[in-house]
Amino acid sequence: MNRLHRGLAALAATIGFALPATAATGLPPGEILVGQDIDLSGTIAARMKPLIAAADAYLEQVNSAGGVHGRRIRVIRTDSANKPDRTKENVARLVEKDGVFTMWGISGTGNVGAALPYLTERGVPLVGSTSGADTFYAKTHPMLFNTKAGYGDEIRRMTAHLKDTFVNRLGVIYLDNGFGREAFKSAEAAIKDRQLDLVAVAKFREDGSDIPQAVAAMVKAAPPAVLLLTLAGPSPKVVDEYLKAGGATQFFALSIVATDVLVKALGDRALGVIVTQVMPFPWDRGVPVVKEYQDLLQKKGVTEFSHSGLEGYILAKTLVEGLRAAGRDPTRARLVESLERLQKRDFGGYRISFAPSDHNGSDFVEITMIGRGGKLVR
Repeated sequence: MNRLHRGLAALAATIGFALPATAATGLPPGEILVGQDIDLSGTIAARMKPLIAAADAYLEQVNSAGGVHGRRIRVIRTDSANKPDRTKENVARLVEKDGVFTMWGISGTGNVGAALPYLTERGVPLVGSTSGADTFYAKTHPMLFNTKAGYGDEIRRMTAHLKDTFVNRLGVIYLDNGFGREAFKSAEAAIKDRQLDLVAVAKFREDGSDIPQAVAAMVKAAPPAVLLLTLAGPSPKVVDEYLKAGGATQFFALSIVATDVLVKALGDRALGVIVTQVMPFPWDRGVPVVKEYQDLLQKKGVTEFSHSGLEGYILAKTLVEGLRAAGRDPTRARLVESLERLQKRDFGGYRISFAPSDHNGSDFVEITMIGRGGKLVR
């Protein structure tokens, strides 16, 4: 900012009017610039592909209809490769160089953790992320708005199911990174609360090189159920190694594994894996938001639907709802206030509700299982 611009800003603050929107605020003429740092090439890239496709299809539809108050939404997207250090660099560049108005849909627990302090300091909202880590749900972060239930909600649903079905002994295999360690903390608390017996714990490195050793230790303990706290990339290898080692157990996986990825990698060997879901069943056209999602993707020639895709659709709808509510001349502060007033908004079978003291928009969780032919059943 040059001396003249600083002087004008000071004058504007003194007499109570705002400077015209410029690219530096993410509002060039006729546009709203939105930043997204997401894994395009790392361990969760497979899950991000349908999410991005559905989100972009919805935003394109909104833009074709005139955008938000006459402004087209333009997403500037960077690849984190699921590396938190890269996210830190990417987000700073998106805000300072590209001048995005808001961040949206960052992927990865460690990545969100790397971005939040900077975004909070700068007053830049983050509308949704793919992470459900308890650290982002246990307290209200002023700039973060969660659009789905957290991993803690999923894990508590798993352990409640185990208790209800009289399965009291279980093991945990988790990915030894920011996501996995946070998920394991939630699992320990839920297991203790349900008075279950944790008989074995195994972890593996992010590169997957020690998965066989982790699996061997769990197979030896032979628990009747195993919580699989990992990501879409390594999850098929964990299940594959477990079965090859002669292990027999009931796997419980988080929604983040992406069932379509498991089925494509494992085929019939994925049969029986139980997966918690934080989105409505994406094949149930009786749910209005699912019908909307399916109809839009079919226009794009997409016929494969997924929970990941529906999550992207919901992420995009929440972003647009917030921007619309922020008015014709939005500010970042007004976007935050508008989202906090977005209470009990029904998207058609999926409800989002925020408040100043609660930025967790949903607690929806249901249990599904991979059935024959790779089809999910409820």
